Amino acid sequence: MSSFNGGYDLSSLRKPASPVAAAAQASVPVEALVIECTEQNLRDVLTISNDVPVVIEFHADSVKVLDFSARLKSLIEARNGSMVLARVDAQTEQRVSQAFGVKGAPTLIAVLKGQPVPLFEGDQDDAAVNNVLDQVLKVASENGVEKTAVADGVPAAAAAVSDLPPVHQEAFDAIGRLDYDGAIAAYTKALNENPRDELAISGMAQVKLLKRTDGKNPNDLPASAPQGIVELLEWADVMSSVGNAKAAFDALLDAFAAQPEHRDALRKHLIELFATVDPGDEVLIAARKRLATLLY
Repeated sequence: MSSFNGGYDLSSLRKPASPVAAAAQASVPVEALVIECTEQNLRDVLTISNDVPVVIEFHADSVKVLDFSARLKSLIEARNGSMVLARVDAQTEQRVSQAFGVKGAPTLIAVLKGQPVPLFEGDQDDAAVNNVLDQVLKVASENGVEKTAVADGVPAAAAAVSDLPPVHQEAFDAIGRLDYDGAIAAYTKALNENPRDELAISGMAQVKLLKRTDGKNPNDLPASAPQGIVELLEWADVMSSVGNAKAAFDALLDAFAAQPEHRDALRKHLIELFATVDPGDEVLIAARKRLATLLY
């Protein structure tokens, strides 16, 4: 079974919510706690993941897979809206399967704030599944995705309220469609209008990271950072994308100190990855200090 490493935090793409607004929105209306997901409503499913963790199950028409699907449905429904299950027929929704890099069924993928993270492939017993779901909820809570889904038949997209400027909403919607080039184009437009737009700078860095890591499985990474510069940059990207910014920063800074011939490339990559992390994060603050020390 693949391990669950964490979710990539897209929270900085949205303006911080006020405490009053957060308290007033403890629940999120959804059509159902178990949704049949297709290419047509995938955007709605990704919208839900901004507030409630979504588990996407890619299933197929076989006795073994159907048994697993029934057990998974019961396990998630028993969690009373703390997460939503989106079921995708891997045989008929091939474009969705390809977008998520799915090779077979059953396959489970968690989505937090629009970012997919592989959970496992193949049949698992109930105890193993519950353990993974517990980990999903833990990481979701750490990333502020902890509202309760309430089934009332209202599509999530219709209930969502945007607090972004139009060009930023355009970028965020593109991310929801997994259209990373479209999001990059929207953020480019925002930065052309205002080169100091911090929201756009952060959004651009995050969507570029999403594009670079699209289809890469963190479980395929070597345990330690590789020595080659190309492999190292890819390794750091994937580590950042699954929430382990410290490992990524430490490896890049170690290489910065040891490989002077690659300093320019490493510095640029570090600065871009810095923009994907909350400015107040202690890991980021420490990494910035160490880079400054190495530079001067």
